[in-house]
Amino acid sequence: MILEAKEIFKTYKGVNKELTVLDNINFQIEQAETLAIVGPSGSGKTTLLGLCAGLDNPTSGLIQLAGEPISQMTENEKADLRNRKVGFIFQNFQLLPTLTALENVMIPLELQGRAKGAKAKATELLERVGLAGRHHHYPSQLSGGEQQRVSLARAFSNDPAILFADEPTGNLDEETGLIVENLLFELNQEMKTTLVIVTHDLELANKTNRIIKLKGGKIIHDQFIKTAAIK
Repeated sequence: MILEAKEIFKTYKGVNKELTVLDNINFQIEQAETLAIVGPSGSGKTTLLGLCAGLDNPTSGLIQLAGEPISQMTENEKADLRNRKVGFIFQNFQLLPTLTALENVMIPLELQGRAKGAKAKATELLERVGLAGRHHHYPSQLSGGEQQRVSLARAFSNDPAILFADEPTGNLDEETGLIVENLLFELNQEMKTTLVIVTHDLELANKTNRIIKLKGGKIIHDQFIKTAAIK
């Protein structure tokens, strides 16, 4: 079991009342599973992703990541666990603008203390996502699709046990988005990484082998798809 959420509630205090964003969320994810979290805007998808990754804390409940209670850790402990076990892909890429593509991909390895060999591994990953010859370009010199491919390479560079992707194709056109999707699932299969995707795109969601649907902060549907796109 790589991720487990037990009785998760997330509430915010408003002026006149309390707003419940997540309401008694319970699920488990096994190693190498691919999962899509879907639902309308405001259903709590991104909030849930942030809690699972330890970027925020639930109001109550327990989240276990890689066997460790991330929802009960200090910020430093959570950061250390993410460095060791987690990769991220964001809708707006989140590349550091002052670093080259190669340097952006090397960051997780350097944070792990794996500076030796980081350049070679980052180079290999950039070539794997089709960016040979673009290693020394800065994000501003790359298209959106190229930036997201750098983000993909970075996400997999630290050999994560689990990868969280928040609307990974949300800022891309259909053709470019399909290229990024295919690379994401190919790399995920090769590295046996658990993949959790938040998306509005049902075509993307149907490429995973499980879909959880949220509405009003509650899980209203949890479906295992028998025939996954990547086997």
